[in-house]
Amino acid sequence: MNLQQLQYLKSIAETESFTLSAQLLSVTQPALSKSISKLEEELNVPLFEKNGRNIKLTSFGKIFLAHTNIALAEIEKGVRELQDITNPNTGTISISSTSTVSTFFMPFIISGFLNINPDAKFQFNHQCVRSILKDLKNGKIDLGFYDSIDSIEFNDEIESISIKKEEYVLIVPKNHSLSNKPEISLRDLKHESFVASCEVNKDKMISYSKSLGYIPKISIQPSDASMLEGLVAAGVGISIVPNTPLINTNIVSIIKIKENIKDRTIYMGWLKNSYMSPVAKAFKDYVISSIYK
Repeated sequence: MNLQQLQYLKSIAETESFTLSAQLLSVTQPALSKSISKLEEELNVPLFEKNGRNIKLTSFGKIFLAHTNIALAEIEKGVRELQDITNPNTGTISISSTSTVSTFFMPFIISGFLNINPDAKFQFNHQCVRSILKDLKNGKIDLGFYDSIDSIEFNDEIESISIKKEEYVLIVPKNHSLSNKPEISLRDLKHESFVASCEVNKDKMISYSKSLGYIPKISIQPSDASMLEGLVAAGVGISIVPNTPLINTNIVSIIKIKENIKDRTIYMGWLKNSYMSPVAKAFKDYVISSIYK
C-alpha cells in the first residue's frame, strides 16, 4: 500500500468513474485499475462495485475511505507545516465561510490583508456552518467565518469570536414607490414581494416571518446570496439585507428600518490547541486587530 493508491481511491470515490479519474490524475485507465486491484488484493476486500454505467464504493470501501481521508489530510498538513517552517512569510491560508458572509464581508478582509501581505495565497470556499465546523475539526481549513453559532454549542473544540456587527436595511429597485423614503416600517410591507436568501444549510440572513410579524410573500429564494441584489434591481422583489459598502446604490435604494431588528453578527472560528501556519496566524491576528479599528 502506498500514498498514490490512497489518492487514487479518493479520486475514484469522488468521481465514481475510472475514466474520469484517470484523466484528472493524468494516468492511463489500465494503470489506475491495476493499482486499485492491487490495493483490493492487499486488503482482501472489494472496494468498488458497478452502479449502472458508473461505479460506487462497497461497504468495505466506505469504511476504508473514511480512514484514507484522515490519512491524506494529515500528510497534507505535515507538508504544509514543513513548507511554513522553510518560508514563514508565504503560504496558503485555507478558509471557508457561509454564502452570505462570503458575499458581503470576506472580499474586504481578504483584500486588506493582501495589501500588506502580497505573497500570501488563499484557498477559499463557502459552505454551511455544520460543514465549516467539520472541516475545522478535521484540519481541512485554518479558519471559518459564519453568521450563526447555533451549531457551536456542542463543539467545544472550536474557538469562536465575534468580529463584526452589521445592521439590517431594506433594499428596493430604483424605480420602486418606496425608493425615495429614508425610513420604512415593516408594517408597511405586507403587500410587497420579497427576495429572500435561502441557503441549503438553512443559515438564512434573517428570519422574515419573525422580524416582520407576519408571513410575507416570497417571490424567489436564490441559493446564492450574490444573486440577491441583482434580482431586487430587476424588480423581482424587495429584500432585507446587511448594510455593507458592497451594496450598489446605482441599481438599488437603501432604506433604514424603523423597527429594532437584531444586528447580524459575523464570527471567526478555529480549532483550539491546533497547529496554525505563520501566515494563517497572521491573517487571524489581522482580522482580530481590524475589529478595533
